[in-house]
Amino acid sequence: MSNNGFDLRILLESYHSSHKLVYKANPGNAGDGVIASASYDFFDRNDLLLSKYNKDEVYSSDQHVLIFGGGGNLIEGLYSEGKEFIENNINKFHRVIIMPSTIKGYEYFFRENIDKLIVLCRESISLEYFKSIGYNEGNNLSLTDDMAFYLEISNYMSFVDPIKDTANCFRKDSESLNGEYKENNHDISLTWNGNFWDNIFLSRNSTRCMINFLEEYTIVNTDRLHVAILASLLGKEVNFYPNSYYKNEAVYNYSLFDHYPKTTFIKS
Repeated sequence: MSNNGFDLRILLESYHSSHKLVYKANPGNAGDGVIASASYDFFDRNDLLLSKYNKDEVYSSDQHVLIFGGGGNLIEGLYSEGKEFIENNINKFHRVIIMPSTIKGYEYFFRENIDKLIVLCRESISLEYFKSIGYNEGNNLSLTDDMAFYLEISNYMSFVDPIKDTANCFRKDSESLNGEYKENNHDISLTWNGNFWDNIFLSRNSTRCMINFLEEYTIVNTDRLHVAILASLLGKEVNFYPNSYYKNEAVYNYSLFDHYPKTTFIKS
C-alpha cells in the first residue's frame, strides 16, 4: 500500500460519531465483491457500525450519511448504474462518501453536487480530474488505495503451496483492450457479475474462491485489476496488462509500483 497521509478511518469516524452510516456496495463482477469484502473487513476492524442500504427505508438528510462502495463503476460511456444510484439517492442523505474509485466523465453531475459529495480517488488521474472541476483535496477530495488493499487476506487463504505454473486471467468484456482470444484463459472475475455485494457472506465467499484459485499458481497474467491486486498481496509473480482506459496503469503507479516488486506492468 502507498501512504499519502490520508486516514480513511479518521474520515469515517468523524461522521460515525454524529450520523448514522449507511453502506451501499457497488454493483459489478467478483472484483467488486473483493471491494465489498475489504470494506466489511475495514468496518469490523475499526468498530464502525453501518447499516445496509434498503430502498424501502426512509433516510434523513440530517441524520444519515451514505457510503457508496466505489471501484470502477463511475465511468461515463461504460457504466451508468453507480451514477444513477447516487443521483437518485443523494438528496436523502447529509453527505455521500464515494469510496476509493476511478472516475471518468459525468462532469455536470459532479459539479452540481460538489457540496454533497466527498470523493476518494484510488489513483492520481481521477484526483486531478476532480481538482479541475472544483473539488479541494483535504476537504471533499482525497487520494487513497483501492479498498482491496484493506482486505484481511489471511482470513481468506487456504495456505496451499503453489503446484501450478501460470494462470491467465484476462477480461472477456467491454474493458478488454483488444478483445483478443487468450489460450487457457480463466476470467475468474466473471464468476459473479451483478448487484450482489450487499450480501456479506456472498462477498466473502466469492473473494475466498478467487484467492484460493490464485494460491495454486506461481505466475499470474491478467488485465483484471483485482486479480492483479490479490495476486500481488499473495506474493505471486504478476504480469499486469492494460485495460481499455487508464485505470490499470494508474492504480499500478499509485499502489503497486515500488510496493510489490514481483508485480510488473506490461505496457505493450
